Amino acid sequence: MENQIYRMKELKSSREKSIKKLTKVLNTLVNLQWEICAVASKTNDNISKLAINSISESASCIQTAISKLISTEINLAKEKIIKEDKKIKNKNISPNLQSLRNVVLNKK
Repeated sequence: MENQIYRMKELKSSREKSIKKLTKVLNTLVNLQWEICAVASKTNDNISKLAINSISESASCIQTAISKLISTEINLAKEKIIKEDKKIKNKNISPNLQSLRNVVLNKK
């Protein structure tokens, strides 16, 4: 029983860290969206308006991820499977996604 309580505390702190990181990314995306929107409205640029839609979809996905982290139940068997899947997915991250992530986070 103590192991489960310890595991729950560990998961809670891990999720809180993830939520904080995702919130920072979400705030960055929202600020970027407003900046592009301001420029697009001044210059009447339709491509920028399409980019705004893509950014808003990304922000929506991040909001969904945050809410899932908050509301997900703790299930040790499922988490082992998820961790194994994440290890496989992390190895297959394309360079385009990494460069996009760096641009969003302002890391060049």
